[in-house]
Amino acid sequence: MKVDVERLRRLPLFGELDHHDLSMIAHHVGETEAPEGEVLFEQGSIPYEMFVIEEGAAEVTKDGETVGTIGPGDVVGEIALLRFQRRMATVRVTSPLRAVTVSADDLQMIEEEMPEIAGQLRSIMAAREREVGGAGEG
Repeated sequence: MKVDVERLRRLPLFGELDHHDLSMIAHHVGETEAPEGEVLFEQGSIPYEMFVIEEGAAEVTKDGETVGTIGPGDVVGEIALLRFQRRMATVRVTSPLRAVTVSADDLQMIEEEMPEIAGQLRSIMAAREREVGGAGEG
């Protein structure tokens, strides 16, 4: 199923973008669904994508300790992707999850083809990171 502009508009990360920008982004995102218990990614792994949660929830653990939970509207996996570093936490699905995904390659393409959109996304993500106080993954 294609991720359309209206789906993106409902997500806080993309909600500030206009219709044109959203339609450009829609070409560079995918989606994933994961059942309860599935691990989206493990601490120390190499990042290949980030997730913007649409439905469901997941637990974030670091060094075996729970550091938070994420749910609809939350972004996870972006810090490691943007900083070119290994994952800082493990994310395990706690209720059936659906998310929009942006791969490392697509994020790079967005940055090359649409630097103003990439800058806006980075600003939004940085603001979200400050709001959470770094409790999320990355």
